[in-house]
Amino acid sequence: MASCILIPLDARTDLLAPVREALGSAVVPVHLAAHSPYWLSNRLAEFIASRTALLERQEVLQRELLKMQGAMTRYESVRVENARLRKLLKSTERVEDDVLVAELVATSASPQEVVIDKGHLRRVGVGNAVIDSAGLFGQVVEANAFTSRVLLVTDPTHAVPVRVLRNDVRAIAVGAGAGRLRLKDVAVTLDVVEGDRLVSSGLGGRFPTGYPVGVVESVSRDPTEPFADIVAVPSAMLDRSEQVLVVFAGATEAGIDPLTAPAAEAES
Repeated sequence: MASCILIPLDARTDLLAPVREALGSAVVPVHLAAHSPYWLSNRLAEFIASRTALLERQEVLQRELLKMQGAMTRYESVRVENARLRKLLKSTERVEDDVLVAELVATSASPQEVVIDKGHLRRVGVGNAVIDSAGLFGQVVEANAFTSRVLLVTDPTHAVPVRVLRNDVRAIAVGAGAGRLRLKDVAVTLDVVEGDRLVSSGLGGRFPTGYPVGVVESVSRDPTEPFADIVAVPSAMLDRSEQVLVVFAGATEAGIDPLTAPAAEAES
């Protein structure tokens, strides 16, 4: 009966307008409470989507930065070499190396080895050089479908042909362990001093030319010995780099031992 009276009264007059307004104001908190889960879920979804997009963008920028740093490590060597080539060949062109970004996922059984997250499915194979943002990191010695094992330049079985950037003196840098390199069979009469920077010479075709390898830390010459004792510090951040570049230029030829070939070439 009350409804039958109030409905036409409300429809034909404004007598119940204050009551309707008061009731509408009273149920506002109920509406807000009912709508809050929907509002919160929308805000949370937007936050998660924005954060995911930012993380993806950050990863892309980090990879691009690593590529740029990898290219910059060769700048000075390329500049010196190009200056020579312009005089001899009148050429300034230089072919860019094909590289692949990889991440370190584990250390191997040997302290001088690491495992990266790229393998045969991404064209990585035995003999590929590996660099980080500072210099030559090592080379791939074993690869499966998804991961590869990288031998660090400081391993005693690793050797790389190098040259002194200052005067082009050539030598073989062999791993000495304990984060150091040693130049093999350098005559005491050759001009090598502390602070000289070593870059890959490209001899033998195993390692691309011009990548920083190390800096001479000490030179010891004994007049009674035919060769000087030269120790160098690797340029690569072997104990800190988390991302590296696999270089496909100058890959290993089939049938060549990736550990002994550089030394054998130098001896021959």
